[in-house]
Amino acid sequence: MKKIIFSVICIILFCDFIACSEIKETEREVPVIFDTDLGNDVDDIMALQMLYNYENKGKINIVGITISKSNPYTIQYIDAYNRFNKKYDIPIGYVYDGQNKDDGKYLRQTLDTMIDGKKILYPNLSISDSLPQAYILHRKLLSEQPDSSVIFIVVGPDTNIKRLLESKSDQYSDLNGVELVRKKVKLLVVMGGNFDIPSRSFPEWNIIQDIQASRVMFANWPTKIVASGYEVGQKLLFPHQSILNDFPEAYKNPLCVSYKLFEKMPYDRQTWDLTAVLYATNQKSNFFDISESGYISIDEKGNSQFSPSKKGKHYYLSIKDDQIPNTLGELIYSVTGRNK
Repeated sequence: MKKIIFSVICIILFCDFIACSEIKETEREVPVIFDTDLGNDVDDIMALQMLYNYENKGKINIVGITISKSNPYTIQYIDAYNRFNKKYDIPIGYVYDGQNKDDGKYLRQTLDTMIDGKKILYPNLSISDSLPQAYILHRKLLSEQPDSSVIFIVVGPDTNIKRLLESKSDQYSDLNGVELVRKKVKLLVVMGGNFDIPSRSFPEWNIIQDIQASRVMFANWPTKIVASGYEVGQKLLFPHQSILNDFPEAYKNPLCVSYKLFEKMPYDRQTWDLTAVLYATNQKSNFFDISESGYISIDEKGNSQFSPSKKGKHYYLSIKDDQIPNTLGELIYSVTGRNK
C-alpha cells in the first residue's frame, strides 16, 4: 500500500512539474533586439517607450538596443533616456561609418534642455566609451539566447542587419551571421517598404538610406520577416493631445520635449515605427491584417515589391479603416501606459 501511495505522489509531483514547466515556457519574456535610427524622426522615441512599457509588464525582455544613425548624440540620448526610464543595464551598440550623420531636430536640443534649473536627460555614455559595433553586439546577444527565440525589430536603415548577415565566426559563436540568425531568431519585424499598390513606385525612406543593405537583408535573412510599410503608419496619426495631457509632468518629459522640438505644435505624427513594435509584441491580435506568404525584393532605386509564394517567408502588414480606432487606441495606451 505504501508503494502505491508513493507512486501516486510521484506521479502528481511529476505532473505538477510538467505543468509548471509549460507555464514558464509560455510565459517566458520574449527577448527583443531593437535596431533604431533615433534622431531622424520622433516616432523612434515613442516606439522605444512602447518597448519599455511592454517590458515593465513582463511581456518582453529588451536584451539590446543598436543604433543605425551614425551620430554620437544618439548614443547619449538613448543612454540617458534608458536611465530616465530606470533601464540601466540595456547594452547599446553603435553603427560606425553608417548613414545619417546630421544632428537632426531634437537630439542635441533635448540633451541641452534645462527645465526648473535642471537638465532633463543625464547620459553616462558617449562616443568616447568605445561602444561595440552594432552587428558585433548582435552576435553576442544572439549567442546568449535560446534557439528560435529572438524577435528583431528594425526601424531605420538596414546597415547593421547587412553587417550581421555578412559577419564571420568570432569569439561569440562559430557560426557565420546567416547561420547564427537562423539558429537564434524567431522573427524579424521591419519598418520599411511600400506595399500600397497605387504608390508602389514610391521608395520608402528607411529603405533608400542604405538600399544595398535592404536588398541584402530581404535576400538573405533566413527566418520569417514581417514588414510594416509606409502606408500603414501613414494611416495612424498619434494625437498631439496625448503628448500634452497623458504624461506626468509632460512639460519636462524628454519624449514630450523632443516631440515639441521635432515640429511646431500642434501636429499629429505618423506612427511608422510604432506599428512595427505593436505587431512584434502583439502578433495574435487583430490590430492589422497580414498578407499571404511570399518574397519581398528591393530594386536599385529602393522600390519594394512583393511576390506571393507558398515557399516564401516574407509578409507585409495592412490595415482597414474599421481597424484604425482600436489600433490607434492601443498605440496611445502602449506609449503612455494609460488605459484606452
